[in-house]
Amino acid sequence: MSQVTLAIRHLQDEQICLREAGLYWVALDQPADANLIARQFLSALQQTHAATLTCCGQDPATVVDSMASDAGPGALRMFSVPDDAAIRAAFNAFASDLSRINIRQGSYLVLMLAASHVENFSGGQLRHWIEGMRQWLNERACTLLVLCHGQAPALHERLLALNEDISGLAQLYRRDGGICYQLNFWHSEMGVCAAQAFDLVLENEVFGLSVTQLSSPPQTRTDDQRIYLTQRSVLEGAPPLSEQWRLFEHRDDLLDQATRARAASVIMALESNQEVELLARRLHALRERCGVALKIIVREMEPCLRYRDERLLLACGANLIVPFKTPLAHFLSLVDSVQGQTWRHRQVANVEMLFDRLRPPAQRGLLAPLAFITTLDQIYGSASGEVTHQLLRLRPRGDLDIDQYLNQITLRRFGDIACVLDGYFYLFLFACRTDGLEPALGNICRLPWRDIFSVITPLSTVDDLTRQAFLDAPHLSEAHRMASEQVTDNLVQAIARAGYIPQRISLPLSEPCP
Repeated sequence: MSQVTLAIRHLQDEQICLREAGLYWVALDQPADANLIARQFLSALQQTHAATLTCCGQDPATVVDSMASDAGPGALRMFSVPDDAAIRAAFNAFASDLSRINIRQGSYLVLMLAASHVENFSGGQLRHWIEGMRQWLNERACTLLVLCHGQAPALHERLLALNEDISGLAQLYRRDGGICYQLNFWHSEMGVCAAQAFDLVLENEVFGLSVTQLSSPPQTRTDDQRIYLTQRSVLEGAPPLSEQWRLFEHRDDLLDQATRARAASVIMALESNQEVELLARRLHALRERCGVALKIIVREMEPCLRYRDERLLLACGANLIVPFKTPLAHFLSLVDSVQGQTWRHRQVANVEMLFDRLRPPAQRGLLAPLAFITTLDQIYGSASGEVTHQLLRLRPRGDLDIDQYLNQITLRRFGDIACVLDGYFYLFLFACRTDGLEPALGNICRLPWRDIFSVITPLSTVDDLTRQAFLDAPHLSEAHRMASEQVTDNLVQAIARAGYIPQRISLPLSEPCP
């Protein structure tokens, strides 16, 4: 019988082959990527194979409709569990349900579901489910591929601990504009692979190994690998530390010299947020010209970098960003730590597209549900993993009118948007790390946020929202519009009473920190 694989182009057979009666689990951040992997796997099956596709929370036809008519198994049965409330029960009863529908001996099974449906399972519950499935698969010589989408680190940790019970565990996620495939462990008839990482590309809706990993490692010069091309202000007035340190007064002179290096350390200062985009363009051009062996280090001389700015500089070519107030001795230790490294990010061909992805939308504040989900579709649709966003569903505490809660919320940054639907408050924070969520909520809420909201539920992506409810919801209520206008009228009246005459002016576009 021919080998059955995930069909990821150019990966070796032992990294993608599925053994008979195996249970394989692939965690994916995005539902769209889960659909692609499922379609890629099913398309690679032969006419002699039989397969079953079970989708939780979506129509299986959306997965297979675009498959070529001459590709895939000779027999494909499809089932769906459309009701979210029934998915957990269906997962628990999966083996018994498969027996009831009389699955053919030697079939290949694909189960697709969201991590949110099983992330609360304990390690013991998962082990019990996996042991039951393994017994069922062994008795019928069937093979199961579970495609689980959504971020659930705790679930993944529990699965890692079950490496003796499942045949394979892998992750596929977007990061820094690229597609990463992390092979935690993979058992096949050819042996075991573990702890391997690959950069993938998506071409014609098929995942494959990137050209960078297919090609041999670049040859780097060694004559300049211990040279430090440094902007003078970075050393805080200290003299060159050795003859290998070459100091430059101006950044332009430093970058001009750096274009002729291949493995040197290029160290520059950043003093203002206004310099970020220009510096990012210069780093992108430098990295494109000099290759991955150059060590580019940016030292923040003033507290000016936001999370989004850091990710932009790293994606454009920086190896290391040293934060403000790092002592000089510690800074020099960090510079030593990157020696011998190569830049591991994916080179972006069109830097303007990267800027567009990292630039927040022009909207901020309270939106109607339709405008809210439309904006999120645009953000998540163009995302490539450079930055992390926070999407939250919050339940107001107590029985106060919703307008009283809205008066306690101030969204000042572009890209920070919210809406109210069915008694819940939905909040999206653009370019906000998980560790920055609590400080952000503290800045957004006038009162302590724990006093305003009783339950806060993080959502992985826009797909975790009940889409139809947002599409069918009425526009922003007349009460909210009138309340907003009343605030404006009161402000104008207060200014007039103080004796000031408002004048129209134009301000530069800026984003205060959350």
